[in-house]
Amino acid sequence: MGTILVFYGDAAYDHEGYAAQVLDDGTLTGTYSAETEPRMVGQVVAACDCGWTGTTRYPTRELFDEHAEDLALAEWEHTHARPVLDQAQRGELSELEARLRGLSGSVSLVALNRDPVRLADELASVVRRLEAAAGLARRLHNQVQDQHGGGRRS
Repeated sequence: MGTILVFYGDAAYDHEGYAAQVLDDGTLTGTYSAETEPRMVGQVVAACDCGWTGTTRYPTRELFDEHAEDLALAEWEHTHARPVLDQAQRGELSELEARLRGLSGSVSLVALNRDPVRLADELASVVRRLEAAAGLARRLHNQVQDQHGGGRRS
């Protein structure tokens, strides 16, 4: 089981970080087994479920070296996960901005007031778009609040 920065919402689940063991042929594994244990060379590397791997090999003093794993996870978090997830969050903020701009310029309710059926249809459309924008804003609000209060799950 790796680490997920849960305060970034659903996107975080695509970037689960872990300390991968380096094997004698240079490959990496996140799995400890009777087959992999004798091939471990005493180093871990930051890794992510998305395929990203760090550049630093952290020596281990024992099979499960928490200090080396913490160093690898810190590299994953600060070099890969946070930058990628911050970019995704900025994209969602841009999407919210575009939705709100689209709402402000697309409705002329006064002009529709003379036709109650069209007015009702347009108002229903406005409500749907507002609810979608509010849902996105609520999700982003919760993410930002959680980012300032923790939210790392191992």
